[in-house]
Amino acid sequence: MQNTIKMSLRIIYIRQILLTVFLIICYQNEVFSQETDISAGNQPGIFVGLNLGPSQSHIINVGTLSVSELLSSKKTSFFGSVEIGYFFSNYFGLSSGIGLNSYKTQLTLDTYQNKFNTTDSENESYERRVSGSGINEVQNIDFLSIPFCINLRLPFNETIGFFLQTGVNISFPISKNYKSSGTFTYKGYYPAYNVLLENLPAYGFPSNKSIDTDGELELKPLGFNATASAGFDFFIQKKIQIAVAACYDKSLSSISNYSSPDKFQLSSDANQINSLMGGSSKTTAQSIGLKIIFRYYLKLKKVESL
Repeated sequence: MQNTIKMSLRIIYIRQILLTVFLIICYQNEVFSQETDISAGNQPGIFVGLNLGPSQSHIINVGTLSVSELLSSKKTSFFGSVEIGYFFSNYFGLSSGIGLNSYKTQLTLDTYQNKFNTTDSENESYERRVSGSGINEVQNIDFLSIPFCINLRLPFNETIGFFLQTGVNISFPISKNYKSSGTFTYKGYYPAYNVLLENLPAYGFPSNKSIDTDGELELKPLGFNATASAGFDFFIQKKIQIAVAACYDKSLSSISNYSSPDKFQLSSDANQINSLMGGSSKTTAQSIGLKIIFRYYLKLKKVESL
């Protein structure tokens, strides 16, 4: 009896599935016919475009033990690019171009303590002890990017459509600087004499010294970023299109070219603060923003009405 009931249920389910598939096919044919009417005339072909807009960017420095209390905050940046592409149909196209992507972030480290063995000017071995407070660093990076993107578009009518653009950016750093500040104290312990030297600025052991410094970040010469944007486009004229989209961009691997973060020294002397990126085991860049797109279609594809 149970087997008979199960068999009947299976037959009912199969019929429902077949009916659903049949309705979907009929619906798709109807939609295709309607879309053919919509696309009758001209549809997108070759285009050139301009993209620009603001973003909230973030350079994420994953700290090691010496900078484990590291805090970071996003900053406003800008990006822009020119593109060229081709739509094979109303729904699918490819594009590439060249652009400039900027990333900026502020890092904060309340306290810092470290020690390491070194020698003084008279070749005497000692343990140098460094402590700091109120440490701030601003990192700025500009990348020259070459995107390779897939463009998917869903036209609502001859004027308005929804689009999704996704792909990969090949990125080259062209500007990579940082500015740091903080208050530091330097001490020297000489085990041979069991003496601790401190508050002796003439000998390289100042206390509570304010330091401001800037320098260049060490980045990999080449990187890859995943990029995606989605929004709505409008044909304001036959060949002119404007679009508004939300966009997201993230590096696929660490952009840092520093080595040995476990041996990182934030400040080894009273004249320099090294970048906190040097003490990070991994550094990535990401941004989320809003962009405006202007496109001009050099050639529209002619489509015959069926």
